[in-house]
Amino acid sequence: MSELKKWENNALNDSNFRQVFNGNVDVLNNRMLDLMKYDSYTKSRIDNLILNVSGNDITEVIDARTSLNGTIHPTLSSRLTGFEQAMANLLAEMNTRMAVYEQTNRELEAQLKAIYGAAEANLELYVDASKGNDTTGTGALNSPFKTINKAVQQIPRAMNSSAVYINIVPGTYNEDVYIRDKQISAIFIRGTNNASVEPAKTQTGVFVRHINFQDCLGYLSIVGLNQINADQTPQKKGTFVFTRCGYASVGLCRFDDSKAKTNLVPAIVIDSGKGGAHSSYFLNQYAAQIDQYTSHSNFPYTNTGTGNTYGVISDASIVQINPPFKVEATTQTLTKNGGMLV
Repeated sequence: MSELKKWENNALNDSNFRQVFNGNVDVLNNRMLDLMKYDSYTKSRIDNLILNVSGNDITEVIDARTSLNGTIHPTLSSRLTGFEQAMANLLAEMNTRMAVYEQTNRELEAQLKAIYGAAEANLELYVDASKGNDTTGTGALNSPFKTINKAVQQIPRAMNSSAVYINIVPGTYNEDVYIRDKQISAIFIRGTNNASVEPAKTQTGVFVRHINFQDCLGYLSIVGLNQINADQTPQKKGTFVFTRCGYASVGLCRFDDSKAKTNLVPAIVIDSGKGGAHSSYFLNQYAAQIDQYTSHSNFPYTNTGTGNTYGVISDASIVQINPPFKVEATTQTLTKNGGMLV
């Protein structure tokens, strides 16, 4: 608290007189304001303690109607009701938050079990372009997703021993699907009708634009899909691309979009990995399969096709050809940068 300064041994014309005097006046004014505020507060508290809710009807202490923030309610009942309502709203909000936390905890627990081997069941998801829903769907057979990308989002980063199956109902999926950084024993992306398709005779009915695996361990399988809109694939890199992956397998697929040939889009690209296509059909493609950056793959006689520019290109890689070579092309095989065919 500021104190008044004493005026001692000063002449009236001392240069400090005015400063000291004015400072004392400021201190007094501030104290007066403090006293007025305290007086007002005291009167308010006294008024709150007076039993005069309605004249001479002594029924309620006004002070009990004053909330913590200073609001004076018309009745004690209204104050208590307001307090109870606020608490009820807070409790409802907390219950909602707890439900979210519990759901998140269940999901984390399921993923941890999958990672450390406690979950024995495979992850099986369904996709249906016409009947699925990415908002309300769960991925179950009777509640499928609408897009492949939505199903891919459900794949955990790692699973100890179980496999992932993404089952795709015949339809058109004009999507760019990226699957990255998965440490899973096996991932299967397959048409639900894959057991009956004959790609050399007719289209499979499951039309997909682009699937791209990157840095995924394990066995990666694409089965029973049909190429579509090859000219729209990102950077024209390829319809199915595997980059730095464990083992790539493309089977019973049909590549028949002639825009792939005119836009120089390869059907299958294996980049720094292992694997290969089998039992697939290639029609009017730029290249059926390209292996690059020290890949090691195979291309068996079960693959067929016609009207292609290249059959197999081995770019600094090793490709095992299992004869006879049944993919007709202007140039059936091409090696470059030290690539080999065996």
